[in-house]
Amino acid sequence: MEKTESFVELRSIFRKDGGNQLNFKITSDRIINIVDAITGTILMSILQSQAGIVADNILIELNGNSGTSEALVALIKNYQITEVAKKTSGKGDIDILIYDPIHGISSNQEFSIKSFLGSDPTLFNANMTTNIIYKITDINENAINPQHLKEINSITTRFKYIDRIGRLLELGYKVEYYNYQDTTFKLNLQVIDSDLPKILAHIVKYKYVNRITKFTDIINKITAENPMNYDLSQGHNFYDYRLVNFLVEAAMGMTSKKVWSGNYDIVGGIIIVKPNTEILCYHLIDFNKFKQYLRKASRLDNPSGSKMGYGQVYLESGNSFIKLNFQVKA
Repeated sequence: MEKTESFVELRSIFRKDGGNQLNFKITSDRIINIVDAITGTILMSILQSQAGIVADNILIELNGNSGTSEALVALIKNYQITEVAKKTSGKGDIDILIYDPIHGISSNQEFSIKSFLGSDPTLFNANMTTNIIYKITDINENAINPQHLKEINSITTRFKYIDRIGRLLELGYKVEYYNYQDTTFKLNLQVIDSDLPKILAHIVKYKYVNRITKFTDIINKITAENPMNYDLSQGHNFYDYRLVNFLVEAAMGMTSKKVWSGNYDIVGGIIIVKPNTEILCYHLIDFNKFKQYLRKASRLDNPSGSKMGYGQVYLESGNSFIKLNFQVKA
């Protein structure tokens, strides 16, 4: 999350807005030409310093949490912008013509934007399809008894899902991975790695049992415990490699709802807006640095239980289960 000497040069931004296709092109004399991308006509020209003033005003209102004033909206519309964000089904937020000085190549690339100006951005979103099902059994492999089921579900503390899992373990029950609520999500994970559904289920359980959320800590713990019984004698980083690959695929377009083909929605990388407004770019030209950022920055978070339908012990066909859910912040 700190600038280095490496950079890519931004030449123009391509944007669809209100039915128009626009190019915001930067000239050598620090002027931005707003161009009709179809006809090539220059609609207007502004100084980069003018754009900076607009950006500063937007930042002031974002930090003030007071909503956007009519005056600022009118100012933005003067620059051919009528929509806040482009509509997209993928994870790309902005299309940029960049110049890579290392390889001497210019190319149009799509980037995802992650902003830390408010709360931490989400890398992988939660919904009901990301529920993981765990089976609850006692020492004799029987389901939870009715009295304990009622006790667990009546826990309404601030961290009730963590406390419910903790109480189950205190009572001597085992809570073990059983299945995923959604087949599409499970198969998407198996496309990345056949063992990934089980590995992910282990680390989500760690979050609720041990309150471990940072991926660096998660990787250390699961490697030390080695629940998949991999041969680690030669130093192979099975868990590190597979979990970081999950983060990469999530950053590049994989979701839980749509069948994952492995085709990346983003071909450029991720643009980070830091809390102090400094802008960083993790570009796929340096793929290892991109992966290192994801590994160090990512952490597990839990979404709303009432919205996602998890955290309650339930009975089904004589067996007892609980669903746990997660999202990834980065």
